[in-house]
Amino acid sequence: MDNSAKVPGMVMKIQALRDGMSKSEQRVCDYIIAHPEKVIYLSVSELAAASGVSDATVIRASQKIGSSSYQDLKISLAQDIVTPLQAVNEEISEADSPNTVLEKVFQGTLHTLNFTYNTLSADDITLAAEKLLHAKRIVICGLGNSSAIAADLQHKLMRLGLNASAYSDNHLQIIGVSSIGSDDVLFAISHSGSSKDIVRAAKIAKGNGAFVISLTSLGNNPLSEFANLALYTASNETQYRAVALSSRIAQMAIVDAIYTFIALKKPDAVEGFYKIEKNLGETKY
Repeated sequence: MDNSAKVPGMVMKIQALRDGMSKSEQRVCDYIIAHPEKVIYLSVSELAAASGVSDATVIRASQKIGSSSYQDLKISLAQDIVTPLQAVNEEISEADSPNTVLEKVFQGTLHTLNFTYNTLSADDITLAAEKLLHAKRIVICGLGNSSAIAADLQHKLMRLGLNASAYSDNHLQIIGVSSIGSDDVLFAISHSGSSKDIVRAAKIAKGNGAFVISLTSLGNNPLSEFANLALYTASNETQYRAVALSSRIAQMAIVDAIYTFIALKKPDAVEGFYKIEKNLGETKY
């Protein structure tokens, strides 16, 4: 199988555990081993149909593989398959024509959005929206490239009438999280998930009893380990795109989804929008 070079970790694990499962669970494993890249895009029901088993069998097989859920299994597979995204971007060379570079950049971004969408759980987005909606106070942390996403989230939450503050300075972040508690939420953003300052803020917030939401790229990282809820984007940076837009666009899409979920659950949201637009309109000539 050509894909074995791309997904050695998870595929080898499934191969090792396969023989200890029931025949129906083995069919699930066989399909995953043969088509790991396809599985990322399949729902439980779709994988069950492709394997000729029930939805419950897919869930049992996922748990026997060591995943807490089928969604967790897809994330684990995606962590090993992220390389196709990398290949799309790192094929760019100095010899490429402007049209070729443009095509590769856009294809990489589209792939990132599609991959991110297919690894997201609607339940996770719903939980994030619920926690933010009912939080007494929301602290948003993001440094460097992530600061723009943090500011965008703050702007959207404030439009909904929520008490949200975004910090892009590491000292202010520590000050902000030091005073939050069990009724509050920290939304921590870091593409790598390994920013020491962001991880430290998450550790302090969680120690204070706050609910911590992380937004990072796929893969094990210190920040997501501290989070009560970990959200992921699927994107790799390259030497030509050290400030890659694709990861930020995926992060913004997740922020927009959370914002929309909250707005739908907030009856007075539309009225609040009109008031804000009216007041903003008075500042224009």
